[in-house]
Amino acid sequence: MLNNKLKGFAVLTFACLGVTACGGSDNNKDEDTSKTDTYVQFYNASVGSTATALKIGDKTYESVSYADAMPRFTSTPGVSAVEVMGKDASNKDISLYKEDIDLKTATDHFFVLHGDFASPSLLNINYSRTELDKQNAEADKSKMQLLIAHTAMDAPAYDAYIAKADQSFADAVMLGSVSYGDVSTPQILDTGDYKVYLAPAGTTNVSYTTASINFKSKVPYKLILRESFGASDAKISLDSVDSTTNVRNHVALESSVGFRVFNGLAAHNVDVKVVSNKQEALFGNVAPFGVTAYQGAEFNDFGVSVFDHTSQAKLLDNVLITLNQDDIKTIFIYEQATEEGSQVKAMEMKQTQTPSPYSFKFDILSFADKSNLTLYFLKANDTIETATYKISAINPTAPQSLVVPKGEYSIKVIAVENGTKTVVYASEMMDFNNEDNVTMVLNKDASTSFGYNLVKL
Repeated sequence: MLNNKLKGFAVLTFACLGVTACGGSDNNKDEDTSKTDTYVQFYNASVGSTATALKIGDKTYESVSYADAMPRFTSTPGVSAVEVMGKDASNKDISLYKEDIDLKTATDHFFVLHGDFASPSLLNINYSRTELDKQNAEADKSKMQLLIAHTAMDAPAYDAYIAKADQSFADAVMLGSVSYGDVSTPQILDTGDYKVYLAPAGTTNVSYTTASINFKSKVPYKLILRESFGASDAKISLDSVDSTTNVRNHVALESSVGFRVFNGLAAHNVDVKVVSNKQEALFGNVAPFGVTAYQGAEFNDFGVSVFDHTSQAKLLDNVLITLNQDDIKTIFIYEQATEEGSQVKAMEMKQTQTPSPYSFKFDILSFADKSNLTLYFLKANDTIETATYKISAINPTAPQSLVVPKGEYSIKVIAVENGTKTVVYASEMMDFNNEDNVTMVLNKDASTSFGYNLVKL
């Protein structure tokens, strides 16, 4: 049975000031709250958003991407126009949300943009730090403050519990019960290491357990439950936010992983075994330049072995791959020339699945036998000299990324040797309007007119 009181550390729950709830921070030294100032911080939890910026009155502050925060700053108390700015498809500033809000004296306001980017909401979490500062003024006390906010649109309500890191769930107490758009009442706790547990509201069936979280400073902290785009079926993740830009992500220890295999061997259909001390996955008869569907597994260290599908000759033996909780990765099997001849190798790359409204993230990985390549994104009327977007210095087995506006492009890969430019690969026009994240692999392929191919995974 869960305890009603935390064993081994003190807890104090207190009422919030203002509109919605209460929030926090994290520095290596104590923070003094002025009796005449107000403090503001901003976190972006809006799914599929561009970088967004908080604007108070006529001043626009730094922009932050999804699941990121700007640092806490001092502002003038009183009623102010609070606005959140974003970008449209033409990269022009647009107003996403605007409201006149009373910024209260001696109060922290932690604003969280959440909901769909097309019509977001703004959560105004505000609190006084007076009681926390009062307790920390006593020489024998070291206190912090903690709350949880729920910003994951499609996630159910959760009961959040907290316990010392060296204790079990049986020793935990409830931090708060939150559904979408809710914020718990903050609690004052001893500083130290804790674990946070989430269970569906009204139950103690824990489905989300964090690793140990260090709440070491005598300040408030905020836990933000948000959408996740990793391998977990729950599609949620938990961030802790301090008063700086230091946003820490705490994935569930229960989260699964997702992984797939790309076969970069031109001359072999392959069987790929991915084995840990708990489980084994087999990807059978993967064709040259083919990619498998994703498989799920528990997090672990895995050994990857590769066999020729027909002869079962072992091409690669037990190469180590690590798959952590919530990871989505591709395992690449490729061939690399050495002084002793060609050698089969394997490498892993983490895949991103975060949505974006007007752009896509492009990852390029090369297994070609050329270095210092340049990849160009060409609009219908572009040449390589007029192309706006390009990736330079592409080298074997060294992934590179670029964020590119959605649209139609042809792709051209150019090598420069002794001052002479050579086309390594050129595609037809490709439609990237409905893409958020794209991975392409450049391979040596004697069957093509260029001698190379570019495979979209």
